[in-house]
Amino acid sequence: MSNVLIKNLGTIVSGDINQPILDAQVIYAENGVITYIGKYSAEYEEKANTVVDALGMDVCPGLIDAQGHPPINDYLPLYKAADFAVNFMAGGNTGMVSVGSTRMPGFPYTVTGSKAMAVAGKEVWETNRPQGFKIHGGALMLVDGLEERDFAEMVAAGVQVVGEVGVGPLKDIKKLGFLVKLAQNQGMTVTARSGGAYDANTMTLTADDLLAIQPDVICSVNGEPTPMSDADIEKVIKQGKSYYTLIAHGSLRSALLAYKLAAANKKTDKLLLGTNVPSMGGYSPLGLWTNIAALSNANQDVHPAAFIAMATGNVADCYGLDHGKLQKGYKLDLLFLDGFNPDTCPFKTLQSGNMCSTSNVIIDGKLAMPHCKNVPGPSKKPVFSKK
Repeated sequence: MSNVLIKNLGTIVSGDINQPILDAQVIYAENGVITYIGKYSAEYEEKANTVVDALGMDVCPGLIDAQGHPPINDYLPLYKAADFAVNFMAGGNTGMVSVGSTRMPGFPYTVTGSKAMAVAGKEVWETNRPQGFKIHGGALMLVDGLEERDFAEMVAAGVQVVGEVGVGPLKDIKKLGFLVKLAQNQGMTVTARSGGAYDANTMTLTADDLLAIQPDVICSVNGEPTPMSDADIEKVIKQGKSYYTLIAHGSLRSALLAYKLAAANKKTDKLLLGTNVPSMGGYSPLGLWTNIAALSNANQDVHPAAFIAMATGNVADCYGLDHGKLQKGYKLDLLFLDGFNPDTCPFKTLQSGNMCSTSNVIIDGKLAMPHCKNVPGPSKKPVFSKK
């Protein structure tokens, strides 16, 4: 049995937006699952095979990208980028949710093809976890001809997500709404794009369209490239019951507006952060941190832990994941945080609008990457001791 104790912790960011900071000194996990968070106890140090002295460093859950389009391998054809999953993990991400792998060349928009791609995506990423990185693949794209039995078949195969509605050849709102209900009747989580079309294979979806379709997640609320109008953003947040994803390469102005509206309507627990990789805006392993920093900088009265929750616990709640929170029963996916010059506090660094330092990414209770790349190096690092 692998038992891990992390002690001498600074601030513990929980990932739970309703209680973003924990009053605790240690985190203890057995076989990769957190079983205790609280005050120091010699009992847990005696049971541990690995003891990590945090040296007062702050920690948070590993970030989860709520909006990705990963192919079914560790290569992005659009950018000819190899090892993209490891590069995301190198910036403090430990997971990504696929909302459809439609950016793979030759994606088959047929009933058999869409189903096959969804099952393949799920199974490939379950057996291929580059350095532990967790991609929740297998999103079913809606195509003409799908029937209720097809959705039941997908759920039986473990496919739980419907890829972005509004992407693909099927563009009839009534048909899409009918298929969305069939999927939701089987317990699937339905995602939908929003805003202006970005190519001939996508459709523009307005607030009225989205409220008619009633997806579980409205993607790209701040656009990429073009968001909905301010009035439409306000309408879906006020009247909708969905989760709402803000993406790294969308409009920063629209993202700040969406947060303001969500806060006013007590829906910040419905906000998610994603990169939309691979997107027309780029390939951005640090995209979640740029959003967290921008939101922290613009809302100085809110602790950055709340914005970190939008890229961790909120995503876990939306998609029913077993990681994303530092909480009993969740997987121990964690990273260490530090400030960056001139700040010594990671939260002050984020409030200044800058990327904080990250190091020592832990996934399932195991050290996955001690030295993160493309991020500032921390001033100190935790000490790992094995018995």
